[in-house]
Amino acid sequence: MRRFILLFALGALTAATAQVVLSLGIHPDHLAPLRWLLFGVATFIIGTAMAVTGLLGLGDHYQRVVAHLPSLLAIKQVDDRLDLALRDLEAVQQSDSRFWRGYCHAASALCLFLLSLLLTSVLLIETETSFLHYMAGLSADVAFFGLLGLFWAAHALRLARQSHVSARTTGELLAEQPDRKPEEEKQPLKESTRVQWSNRPSRKRLYRGHLQRTIRAVPAR
Repeated sequence: MRRFILLFALGALTAATAQVVLSLGIHPDHLAPLRWLLFGVATFIIGTAMAVTGLLGLGDHYQRVVAHLPSLLAIKQVDDRLDLALRDLEAVQQSDSRFWRGYCHAASALCLFLLSLLLTSVLLIETETSFLHYMAGLSADVAFFGLLGLFWAAHALRLARQSHVSARTTGELLAEQPDRKPEEEKQPLKESTRVQWSNRPSRKRLYRGHLQRTIRAVPAR
């Protein structure tokens, strides 16, 4: 986690420095040599690639950590005395939303600084200001938008790190807990008493048969 934040910070600083150097080298009165401009462009590309790689690694690492939390919360026995930062799915969703909000704000802070520096340099060149005024305008832009982007990105990365730490510690604690006991099996319902039909003849039929045998046994007069 820290290495991705550090990679993003170094990449953003490299890209911002290259952007300032390029802005100073494109003024018509003090146009820098072509090799220095190409070096500045290459440095800017490398810094941007480092920042993007840091952000991608940060998001990928967080997704791998948080992906196991719903299943762990479902199968693990959670004690009320257990100090969990994320105790249910609602807390996981809130932490996830906080992480991605910080993630997007960190990228937006870098884009804001680079875009403001580009627009300031183009605007000052179009108005044909002197190089001294041009440097003063760039310095003011770097001072204002640079500090704004720095504090904005620092706050955003702090939110992302808090969400990542909460997800990681919760996952580690849940992994150490025993699984929940399966629910008691339901007792099978008693079979209903079936009516069994007997093949034995009824009393009426027995009496009738006995009467017929008696009549046959009496001799005729």
